[in-house]
Amino acid sequence: MTVNATSSLALNNSSLSAQATSPTGAASGATSGASSPTSPSGWNSLNENDFLQLLVTQLQNQDPLNPVDNTQMLAQLAQFSALEEMTQVAETDAQIQSAVQSLESEMSLLMAHSLIGASVTVQDASGNQVQGTVSSVTMSQGTPQVVVNGTSYPLTQVVGMA
Repeated sequence: MTVNATSSLALNNSSLSAQATSPTGAASGATSGASSPTSPSGWNSLNENDFLQLLVTQLQNQDPLNPVDNTQMLAQLAQFSALEEMTQVAETDAQIQSAVQSLESEMSLLMAHSLIGASVTVQDASGNQVQGTVSSVTMSQGTPQVVVNGTSYPLTQVVGMA
């Protein structure tokens, strides 16, 4: 006597489901609430929890007479481990990028501060060059500005200094 039990896993945009077909042909389904992907394709937003739910559903619905091969299970665990490492790298990358931006902002402020009392040439909004002495430094939306002849100019508009 041959048993033809099959199982399939389906991942759609709103849930994770598994279908197991018994030898009589009746289908039984198990659905677990996975986080709903936000992208149209659904594949760009899978996370660790989705992967674990898929793995658990696969284990719960496998054919007891023909369980998942050990090499397949190890390959899936290796993929999960790689996913976890890539997530950590992405988080570290974001932290480094934030630190670099903060350092850049601090360096710009330091540079602007060193110009106090210096004679500079700045380019105004209409393209004219204005000469004067930097009297102070202000911050506007996280960007340092030098005050020349009573008018604030972004540090990036300083075109020369004497």
